[in-house]
Amino acid sequence: MTAPVMFNRRLGKNELNIAFELVENQTEFGCIDREQATRFLNLENTISFVSSIMDKIIGGTIIYRDRTRLGMVLASVVVAKEFREKGAYSIIKSSLPFFRSVAIRDVDALVPDDKSKKLLGFPGTLELDWWTKDILERIGFAEQDNLSSYIIQIDTRKKENYADSRWDSQPNIQAAKNLIWNCSKKIGMTNSLIWTHFDSAASQGRLRTVTQNDSMRLVTSIYHADGTAIIDLLVSDEDFETAARQISSLVKESRCNEVILPLIGEGQSELIQAVADELGGSLKRKSMTLMRRHL
Repeated sequence: MTAPVMFNRRLGKNELNIAFELVENQTEFGCIDREQATRFLNLENTISFVSSIMDKIIGGTIIYRDRTRLGMVLASVVVAKEFREKGAYSIIKSSLPFFRSVAIRDVDALVPDDKSKKLLGFPGTLELDWWTKDILERIGFAEQDNLSSYIIQIDTRKKENYADSRWDSQPNIQAAKNLIWNCSKKIGMTNSLIWTHFDSAASQGRLRTVTQNDSMRLVTSIYHADGTAIIDLLVSDEDFETAARQISSLVKESRCNEVILPLIGEGQSELIQAVADELGGSLKRKSMTLMRRHL
């Protein structure tokens, strides 16, 4: 008997509910919420794929095309458990470029270092489910960098009001990109994940910047979910004290008891500690691995 054929196709922007339901119901930690997931799926450079056998959807992928460093992010992988052993390889590989081009040089994927619980659902983190790592290695991904995510538990006794007027009235997008680009190697974030978070924040009006003496000092983005402040982008110059005060002001305005930073490079540990100290909070770290496939 002939084995059933798997079909893969790209979803239109009017079909994104299919992608949402897949991620929400068939990944380990689902979506952070429908609003955030829908916004990410609707980004111009987000592409969603779905795979099916005999009209039954068995999985799919979500990728993001990073036009800044000319890369791509494998942002989500969904495969029904009964099809992972035989179908996951084809589902993932069919959504990736076949060869290097002027516009796309490599593909990044973020995987956890253990099976412990993720801090956030999609797209709060673009961390894939732990089981994908072996499949990615078979496709040609290799370990590239060590990254981290952090939780800061805030001491409610130290949540006094704090006001600071140093934020730019409007974010300077190009100067912010320049700061990230210039700092990326030092902070350990030479990847397309940081640019994906940047694009998402900029498109949703969440980007915040600090400029002093005509020089960009701080770029960040913050939003809230279930009483938690999520800082999905944080890049500062070497003035960690100013950066920590600014971040503290944003968090304290939100009245949250917990802060999650889902994407932090190895060179940012001192900055994160400064933020935790300013908030009077305790730090918990989770390690992740950046995988990369060169085209």
